[in-house]
Amino acid sequence: MKVTQEIDALTTMGISPIEFLVVPRIFGLVLMMPLLCLYADFVGILGGVTVGVGMLGLTLRSYFEQTIGVVSFAALIGGLVKSMVYGVLIAIAGCYEGFQCGQSSSAVGDAATAAVVSAIVMIVFACGIFAVMFNILGV
Repeated sequence: MKVTQEIDALTTMGISPIEFLVVPRIFGLVLMMPLLCLYADFVGILGGVTVGVGMLGLTLRSYFEQTIGVVSFAALIGGLVKSMVYGVLIAIAGCYEGFQCGQSSSAVGDAATAAVVSAIVMIVFACGIFAVMFNILGV
């Protein structure tokens, strides 16, 4: 949108680019990242069922009893909270680099690369903070 001057057009029309472009992306990622996390958890459990029943000879009942016994509600909530924070960090990185983008198509590619790198760095940093916090809280 920066290359085609759509952001300048929004500003000229009196529409705040932050409210119009950034806020929906943040809300979208905050809502979708926990759903993606739940989906990945479910697929991981199905993969465990496949290996446990197919290769290790476990029964479905024993696998699910052990899984329910090991996975705590606090771990589930912690994962969902982490995914929401990661969604905010990804949205912030993408929007920030998008607004700092130049006017050429190569600048868009450079901004996309910078957004991915900065999002990964922020997620790794946030993961470290979460690890310390969860260790202190005993989760």
